[in-house]
Amino acid sequence: MRGFTLVEALVAVMVSFLIAVGIAGMITSFGLFTRDNVLYTCLLNAASSAIEACKGGQAISQVNCGGYTVSVGLSGNCMPAQGQCSQVSATATARNKSTSLTDMICNVQ
Repeated sequence: MRGFTLVEALVAVMVSFLIAVGIAGMITSFGLFTRDNVLYTCLLNAASSAIEACKGGQAISQVNCGGYTVSVGLSGNCMPAQGQCSQVSATATARNKSTSLTDMICNVQ
């Protein structure tokens, strides 16, 4: 007897289908993971930029990054009195995700 039976062919097709579905699921997961990483990188960069702008006497309320519009909020005194330090926090928010950074700003002139 040569060749495959109908049952063997159906089993081979089913195994191939399951492998293809598994690979498609992994590709989708990697894409979502990469999108979230881009978003978190943008959030961190926006919060960091807001603190640096605050140190320079500027204010940033929004940053465009990676196709996202990131809203930034600051709390704390950006211009402490001479010889004083102030703790400043920046919170960046986009797509229902947020991250915060805190830094000390000192006026030592």
